Amino acid sequence: MTTNNPDGSPRLTLIPGGADGDAEAVPVDAAGQPVDADSSPPPAVLADGARPPVIPTWLRSAADRRHTVARAADLAGYTVAFHAVRSPKYLAKTLYYAPKGALATVGRLLHWASAERGNFELRQHAATSGDAFTWQALNRTRSKESRGRWWTLGLGAFALLITVMTVGLSEVVPSWAWWAGAAALVPLAARAGRPADVPITDRVSAGKRFTKLTGEMVRDALVSLNLSGLKEPGAVEFVQPGIHRDGPGWLARVNLPAGLEAVKVLERRGSLSSALRLPVDQVWPAVGPQHAGQLDLWVGYQPASKMGAPPWPLLAARRISVFDPIEPGFDARMRAVTALFMETNWLIGGQPGSGKTYGARSLALIAAMDPCVELKIAAFKPSGDFADLAPLCSTYVCGIDDAAFEAGADIIAWAEAEVMRRGRRIAAARERGHAPDGKVTRELAERPGSGLHPVVIILDEVHELLAQAKAIGERLARVIRLARAFGITFVLATQVADANSVPSVITRCVSVRWCMSVRDHTANDMILGTGAYKSGLTATAFRPRIDAGWGVLTGADVTGHARAWYPTPEQVAKVIAKAAALRGRVVGTPIEEKTDARDVLTDVRAVFASGEAGLPWKTIAERLADLLPDPYGGTTGDMVRESLARFGVTSQDVKVAGSNLKGARRTAIDAAIAQRDTDNDADAVGDGAAGRSTA
Repeated sequence: MTTNNPDGSPRLTLIPGGADGDAEAVPVDAAGQPVDADSSPPPAVLADGARPPVIPTWLRSAADRRHTVARAADLAGYTVAFHAVRSPKYLAKTLYYAPKGALATVGRLLHWASAERGNFELRQHAATSGDAFTWQALNRTRSKESRGRWWTLGLGAFALLITVMTVGLSEVVPSWAWWAGAAALVPLAARAGRPADVPITDRVSAGKRFTKLTGEMVRDALVSLNLSGLKEPGAVEFVQPGIHRDGPGWLARVNLPAGLEAVKVLERRGSLSSALRLPVDQVWPAVGPQHAGQLDLWVGYQPASKMGAPPWPLLAARRISVFDPIEPGFDARMRAVTALFMETNWLIGGQPGSGKTYGARSLALIAAMDPCVELKIAAFKPSGDFADLAPLCSTYVCGIDDAAFEAGADIIAWAEAEVMRRGRRIAAARERGHAPDGKVTRELAERPGSGLHPVVIILDEVHELLAQAKAIGERLARVIRLARAFGITFVLATQVADANSVPSVITRCVSVRWCMSVRDHTANDMILGTGAYKSGLTATAFRPRIDAGWGVLTGADVTGHARAWYPTPEQVAKVIAKAAALRGRVVGTPIEEKTDARDVLTDVRAVFASGEAGLPWKTIAERLADLLPDPYGGTTGDMVRESLARFGVTSQDVKVAGSNLKGARRTAIDAAIAQRDTDNDADAVGDGAAGRSTA
């Protein structure tokens, strides 16, 4: 029986038979839709799906073409030179084995003509068994076959002799051709006469040379890691376009089994290189771009330590603009990596010997090649790694004594005051239409008298400075949050990036991080950020000294492995001389003496008019800028609040025009001033008593 559903679709009603004749109507609805989606892809997917490129990747890049041709030329040149040096030995061995080969060839022909080997085993068995009849039958067969071979050999030899005599007497072939033919036959005779285990030429390599990455190599190497879920080679799925040339090496992009993350392979980089029978610095696994279970395995033609480095861009550059992307280093594929310099702060970390100075010097030399940039460098170790850049710096500090630490603190204090001054200048420039976005631009920096030229402050081994006093770290944290917006870039290099050495409030304000070799995942995440190790950004595989300069760079245009430039001293001298000629003078002024610290409490108290019990933070900042524009220009209400919080002044409600706003009360400021004076008097009394007891 058929009825209809409310939506018009047909419905069957089943009336099962019963013993008592009763019937029950059971409605059966039409079948629902399949749970799985239609397997046929839409036309857009058919047209735009992943397909191998028409032109191979290595042919589309001039750099890749150069690498491929250079590798082929290098291999060919090495092979030719290797054998050319040994050619006298090859000639002697050839002349020694050629006569033996000629005699051996004649013997083989005679043996073939006699047909002795055809049924030798059968004749031998018949002779051993005493079966004369069988032996005679087999020998007649041999003799019959032998007669044909002797005729063939004899006629062939006779024809060859007649041909040689005829051609020789006719003088059709010049004499040099006869000698050339004989010379060609000699190596063949030597090849026939040498023992099987004594080659004429030497091996070019002692072992099997790596020439190409294959799917079998990749699968076998991954399976050998004994990772959970990866037990069979078939579990490794290759992604289009498969294994292909990529720069000076081969790239294999694979999907690992479901549930297996590529970072597990990164952790076993040493085992992976062992399975491929290649050096560690020739194998570069990375997490693929599509998902966490995708692996990009790049294998170089040679180890990175033997490939050298691409040309240093600063050697050919006439000048650099820090407002454009810079090239602080290169990756394993010999490609320059790019990153922004302006409006960023940098953190370079790693264990001793990891090459932090390589990275910091790369940035310093780039900044030096921009004639508008002011350089301030403080290296808190006595090695003098930046001494050659001292003539280009407005402030240069080197050492671990009290004077060096005091000078480093002065740089931070100067930067804090400079941020305030620049805030006022940018505000004025914006009113005139010179800074529509409220940022330092190239045009604004080069405008005479703007005072907004870029400043690069490099603090090497910054943890040594921050360990001197907690107040230094607090001031640096305040400055580094604001400095990048005003054209001031900080580059911090440290061995230790934990919360006790470099406060997290500072590292959180750093947008570009460069982690060199570290011991474990904890140190890795302290530099690169929480979760970096789990996401595949790990520098634990790098070895100190051996892989010095290699690290993981984040915050750049492309996140991944990068090595800082390591030019020769002669190349560095050329670039520094070029930078000095571009500048003509030192950009900026030195910090001659310690920056005078303003008495913030007294200055804030001075902006309160008679009868005012409290003021909002914004109003206090505006009045400070009007009263003292040089130190407080550009100061914000939040900056004033943070400065007073150090003295115990809390943010309270202040009524203004019937509304409650957060600000400071005059009574709280007076109490803070009184408390500070009391503490100073107590300190003076204590110092006097200590002096008398010493006397």
